[in-house]
Amino acid sequence: MYVSRAVESLRADPIDGEPVDLVLETADDADPERVATAAEAAGATVERHLQFDDLLVSTTQDEIDALCDLAGLTAIQTGNVNAITTADDVEEDLDSDD
Repeated sequence: MYVSRAVESLRADPIDGEPVDLVLETADDADPERVATAAEAAGATVERHLQFDDLLVSTTQDEIDALCDLAGLTAIQTGNVNAITTADDVEEDLDSDD
């Protein structure tokens, strides 16, 4: 299973109780409802069902390990992947003349 670098970093040095949103990508042969139930049993809250039977869940950093052990997943990534929406949100310098 693929675990994004950001999630691996949180997993390696979690802050107890610190909230995090994650995208759980389900395997083609997995039942998304069973994965959702297992995620909830592991301490996560299913916020919504996404495209391709993936799940957006909220949890805490110290519960990431339990989610990584779930059957039926192909990947776990942060749910904040698309947070950069404007030029003001990026850290790099941008040339506004382009």
